[in-house]
Amino acid sequence: MENQIENLINQITLIYQNKKVTPKYLKYLEDKNLKEELEDAPETVKKVVKACEELGIRQYSGFIHVESDYYDWELQRRALRVLAPSKEHMCKTVVMENTRCSVNDMKDPLNSKYYAVCVQYTSKLNTQKLMNFVRSLKNKTISKKHYNFRLASPEKSAELTGFDKNGVCPIGTVEKIPVIITEEMAKLDPPIFYLGAGDVDWKWRISIDAFIKATNCWVVDLS
Repeated sequence: MENQIENLINQITLIYQNKKVTPKYLKYLEDKNLKEELEDAPETVKKVVKACEELGIRQYSGFIHVESDYYDWELQRRALRVLAPSKEHMCKTVVMENTRCSVNDMKDPLNSKYYAVCVQYTSKLNTQKLMNFVRSLKNKTISKKHYNFRLASPEKSAELTGFDKNGVCPIGTVEKIPVIITEEMAKLDPPIFYLGAGDVDWKWRISIDAFIKATNCWVVDLS
């Protein structure tokens, strides 16, 4: 039975990736996005919606209200629930802290104490590669001793973003945080991914190209 389900899921993914289907699918999503009514959404979700509008990516953004026990489900079931093309399209935002940073703020994106890093649930974040990349932003002029990346505490993440765990979004945040996404995310087919939308029970579907252009994020190999 499990093999049959897995085969069905693979077939669904292949349909989404069909070059004749993908453009129609993306156009369908854009039309659907503009018809969404979100008056009853939580205020934190509305902040993300407002950020999408200000960044000019509202038409490329879809918002999905999920069940309260959503995170008790397996990843594949969650992907099916939000109609993601595959479980690889399921992503999250984590706030990474440089505990040895030579500064204590985010004024300089090239040497920030915090970064909002978007990763796939199916991948692991390599903190060594993250350190190497961030250090390269200053052409390695800052000593390695000033770099040590770890996951920021839930309290610090909430303070900087305004969002709680499983609802963290890289836009609409309290503080402006430099954004990084992985190369694997940028290569997803069809070119969309899913992130937290400001609330644990809401998810954000966004076009990859629109996201990269709007956030001016870095695309980095972090696997």
